[in-house]
Amino acid sequence: MSTTQAAGSLVNKLPVRLRNFFARYPPQIYSAAVAPRPASTEAVNAEPLPSPYTPNREAKGHKQQDPTEVSPSRALLYSNPDHPNPFLPRKNFRTGKWSGPRIGLRTQADLVKLAKKYDVEPLLPPGRKSTEYKETRHEERGLQIKGTGIGQKVKGHKWERTMESRLEDRRKAMMEMPEMVRLWKQRGHGRGWKQWPKR
Repeated sequence: MSTTQAAGSLVNKLPVRLRNFFARYPPQIYSAAVAPRPASTEAVNAEPLPSPYTPNREAKGHKQQDPTEVSPSRALLYSNPDHPNPFLPRKNFRTGKWSGPRIGLRTQADLVKLAKKYDVEPLLPPGRKSTEYKETRHEERGLQIKGTGIGQKVKGHKWERTMESRLEDRRKAMMEMPEMVRLWKQRGHGRGWKQWPKR
């Protein structure tokens, strides 16, 4: 069986909705696989994350990101000017006005779910509903709580800010405990339980 026949049999297994989409937007032109890849964020994720709690009161809040700076999630959303991505808004170069995506977000979500089910999601164009975009965005924004994203900090409660030092003090005390017990017994305090008078 040749590769063309194998590819043809795989295409026939796809539902009609996906086949029609791929006929209109061929993967060799529109898919995320042919889009230029952004610089990987693995170097950022490789180093251990610092404690999310601010150690002192002087370090307030976190710096806002520069809106002109390109984030990894924005870099994933690529549209070729010759073949505009149907999942992204596009600008009309004659009038200078923006128009919405050819395929709406609800339809994009349905297509992504269907493509995931048949393991052909990488063949879809890059969009906001793709799994890769959502994972990258989730890493950037944290858990939607201020300070839980990468490189962000929160003030936290006092017991949370002082927890590391208290645990270190407790560890040192436990290491010194055998010596303390030995000294206590040498001084004669460990002879037995004191009998309390009955009332």
